[in-house]
Amino acid sequence: MAKMSDLPRELVEEILSRVPVTSMRAVRFTCKKWNTLSKNLGKTAATTMEGKFLAIRLVNNRVCLISVNLHESHNNSDPFINYQGKLISLNNSDDVVISRICNCEGLLLCTTSDYTRLVVWNTYTGQTRWICIERNSGPLWYHALGYEKSESCRRIHKILRFAHFPGKRSVHEIYDFNSNSWRVLDVTPDWYIAYYYYGVSLKGNMYWQATYKNSGEGVHDFLLCFDFTKEKFGPHLPLPFESSYDVVTLSTFGEEQLAVLVQPFRSYGMEIWVTNNIEPNAVSWSKFLAIVDMGVLIEPSFLIHKEKQAVVVFDEHGHSVNHRRDIAYIVVGENGYFRPMDLGVISDRESLSCVCSYVPSSVLF
Repeated sequence: MAKMSDLPRELVEEILSRVPVTSMRAVRFTCKKWNTLSKNLGKTAATTMEGKFLAIRLVNNRVCLISVNLHESHNNSDPFINYQGKLISLNNSDDVVISRICNCEGLLLCTTSDYTRLVVWNTYTGQTRWICIERNSGPLWYHALGYEKSESCRRIHKILRFAHFPGKRSVHEIYDFNSNSWRVLDVTPDWYIAYYYYGVSLKGNMYWQATYKNSGEGVHDFLLCFDFTKEKFGPHLPLPFESSYDVVTLSTFGEEQLAVLVQPFRSYGMEIWVTNNIEPNAVSWSKFLAIVDMGVLIEPSFLIHKEKQAVVVFDEHGHSVNHRRDIAYIVVGENGYFRPMDLGVISDRESLSCVCSYVPSSVLF
């Protein structure tokens, strides 16, 4: 009887192409050959399907895989979004309730809802690293995942953790995966990051929308970067608009660019800007898309399909805490397709909804 590893490559690829992403972990343990092929196919499936892409969402305290289909050319059907199911490769996943996530090129940093544990999770290979943290009273902590770029091009992953205590000195700590320990950083911030502002990891660094600690009338928000190689916050970088009370959220635009969505205060419109160049100490912008009538956004998160020039915005809708709906807005082209989609009830308000591209990664940590 022939071994699985002896099957022709074409037949193996055909088999693997039909396996759901959520079952890939079991496939990779079959044999070395299948492990290698599944990684290559996974990267292709996530990035090259015309008009389709996979994404990871945190909603109702659960991490889910979703499929976004922008267009079916053979039957001209409308775009649609499907939930592929809960990602279940976390140990004791039914007992793990997640309040925050941070995506860094295929690695997902999850914060448990009781704020006593962090887990770094490769959702493709299933590898995890659990880190216990001290639960302090007072403000909630921010957690960010990035990596140091060494001279040998080897990535040394790190976690930044910080909190602003009213009337006290802020606390900033960094976790080094090599030493498996925390170190205190000497940081005296003149800025503040609202807890509902999700940061975005790009090229190993972390970016947030921030505001001045003692902001007054006419003081605008800015972009702030933490450089994981230097272990320092960079200078205040300009956003492409003047913002104080607007709805603003960040996302990625491909692998090398940052994107920012803004809905001006008391406006129903929406603009999305993308970076032409971005580094910890410099940035330039250009407008990607503008929509005149979007409806009121509350706490949006969004994805961009670069090739299709399309945007998917996830937000909530409703006037009661107990009757919130999960809504997705699909926008294709500035003067083209626009469609709101009702994805169901938001049953848990302890976590902030977040979405990020699914990037299969073979990185070990």
